[in-house]
Amino acid sequence: MAQEYIALKERNNAGVIALSKSAFQTIAKIVVEEDENIRLADSATPFKYPISCKIVNDQLILSIDIKVKYSVNVNEESSKVQSKIFENIEHMTGYTPDIIDIHVVGFIF
Repeated sequence: MAQEYIALKERNNAGVIALSKSAFQTIAKIVVEEDENIRLADSATPFKYPISCKIVNDQLILSIDIKVKYSVNVNEESSKVQSKIFENIEHMTGYTPDIIDIHVVGFIF
């Protein structure tokens, strides 16, 4: 069975702090929703969410499907959102994500 959480390295007298995959997905969703030039892609099937999170060997792997506004530079926007997601996860959780894949699947007209 796949691991559903990441244990943070910091320990205290109370125990170990662990974050579930949904915490990382929520942070990524908020970052995407704050940007006016991109949005999460619509899923073709009802059970596929545009943000997937995997934890493999204590490595966090995020994959995000987005649509980009037609008039903007795709490389700049995808790089910008990737950096923002990385910074926000690191700032909010203290954990450094290992891989953040941004997939541009369409455009907003």
